[in-house]
Amino acid sequence: MNGSRLLPSLWANFDRLQGEMGRFLDPWADLPRMATASAVPPVNVWEDADAFHLEAELPGLTQEQVHVAVTNRNQVTIQGERLATDDSKGRWLRRERGFGRFQRILRLPLPVDADKVEAKLEDGLLHVVMPKSEEARPRKIAVKAQA
Repeated sequence: MNGSRLLPSLWANFDRLQGEMGRFLDPWADLPRMATASAVPPVNVWEDADAFHLEAELPGLTQEQVHVAVTNRNQVTIQGERLATDDSKGRWLRRERGFGRFQRILRLPLPVDADKVEAKLEDGLLHVVMPKSEEARPRKIAVKAQA
C-alpha cells in the first residue's frame, strides 16, 4: 500500500478517536451545566528590585467585598465572595462563572514591609504592591582598592 494514501486515512482516524475521547471524558459537554468553575480568582505575581506585585481578576466585586492581608512578613492573603447571579431570570443553558467564598494564600520568597502595602481595585483587576522589607532589598557593596 502506498504511504501517501495511508496518511490521510490515519489522520481521519486520529481525529475521530480524539472526538470520541473528548465525548468520553466530558459526556456532559453539550448539556446545560451548573457552576463547575471555582470562585477562586486567577492571579499573576512578579517582582522588581523594590517590590512584589500581585494582580487578581475579580470582575463584578467591589472594594468592600475584597480583603487583603499580609501575615508572617511574607504571606499575602486575598479573600472575598462572589455572589451567585439571580436564578429567577430564566433557565440556565451554561453556567461556568464560579461563585461563593474564596481565599488565596500566597507565600512570597522574601519578607515585605506590611505597613507600606497598597491595594487598588480597578475595572475588576486587583493590583497589590508589596514593597520588600529593607533587609530583603539588594545592597550595592563598594569595592575598595588596596594601596
